[in-house]
Amino acid sequence: MSLAETQQIMQVCQEIIKLLDGIEFKTEKLVTEAPRTERIFENFRQLERVAVRYLAIARQLGLPEDAEKTVQLLARIIVMMRMVQASMTMMTGGPIGVAMGVASMLLAGLSAGSMLEGY
Repeated sequence: MSLAETQQIMQVCQEIIKLLDGIEFKTEKLVTEAPRTERIFENFRQLERVAVRYLAIARQLGLPEDAEKTVQLLARIIVMMRMVQASMTMMTGGPIGVAMGVASMLLAGLSAGSMLEGY
């Protein structure tokens, strides 16, 4: 092995070490952000429950047709938001989870387009 090859190998090793240091920093950041993310998801679930209950009550009040369409649109938006949340949750499950999460997010986007088509 020549001196040039040895230097090139050392350079590649140094780049790998830099990348690994970056991964460790990002992993630490994810670990510190996890409780905050859980609180955000819990708040979102509570908001969703309140919105669904409100929609159920609003439907039973015998609203005019325009208001009923608005309630249906809100229900669709809640479903779409739930799909996005589920996609984000999948993305925390490693490489396969990320792939499934991205696919699910794309499907949620397509669904959102078709749900809001008439409005």
